[in-house]
Amino acid sequence: MTLFQRNFKLIVTYDGSTFFGFQLQPDCSTIQGTLEEIISSVVGEKVRILGAGRTDTGVHALGQVASFKTNCKIPVEKLVFCLNERLPDSVRVLSVEEVNKDFHPRFMAKGKHYRYIFRTGKLFSPFLSRYSFQVSRKLDIGKMSSGAEKFLGEYDFAAFAKSPGKVENSIRKMFASRIEVDGDFVFFDIVGSGFLHNMVRNMAKALFLIGKGEMKPCVIDELYENQDRTHLGSPAPPGGLYLMKVMY
Repeated sequence: MTLFQRNFKLIVTYDGSTFFGFQLQPDCSTIQGTLEEIISSVVGEKVRILGAGRTDTGVHALGQVASFKTNCKIPVEKLVFCLNERLPDSVRVLSVEEVNKDFHPRFMAKGKHYRYIFRTGKLFSPFLSRYSFQVSRKLDIGKMSSGAEKFLGEYDFAAFAKSPGKVENSIRKMFASRIEVDGDFVFFDIVGSGFLHNMVRNMAKALFLIGKGEMKPCVIDELYENQDRTHLGSPAPPGGLYLMKVMY
């Protein structure tokens, strides 16, 4: 068994629209697979990448955290340049640092910040469809803000999970939840202790329905109780979702 001597923490940003998510999949282009291939070629040995979050197909990241262990002697200050020279343009390593051997990007994370972007306007942009949820009508920002406030605190978010029956514990705590507007763009920012599969996209869908007047903010309280998300329908599109930061 190889005894790895060094553990590296990476902060990575990527355009997820051309990848089948973060997690390694056979015969599919993924962020984990791309990083493992490039890093292995740079350090001269096969490495395993661990990620702080398994972003889905089409989801982006500004501050994904990953780690890998290696015996290579390459100085840490050279790794960012070496990796970015070989990575595709859609993936960039922002920083690399050597950390304690016990560091795990997922299990040691204390919180995550996600952002969901809506774009309002009668004319859709062909350049923004992969990076926002384009909405052809105005949204009621006041009602959406009231809905976002309903996410603050500790609740059972089973109704916002993709497969609530498969989740052992669906209780999560949200520290910040807000709506902000900049021109045609509406930003939903949520910071929490952790997130279930598709949770933020289902939250965004609820706020979208509230903004359109098809759902009242108080329905979010009902979702916590009845855990029935039938009214939500499918989650908001993945292209509007960004992993902004992981906190430790």
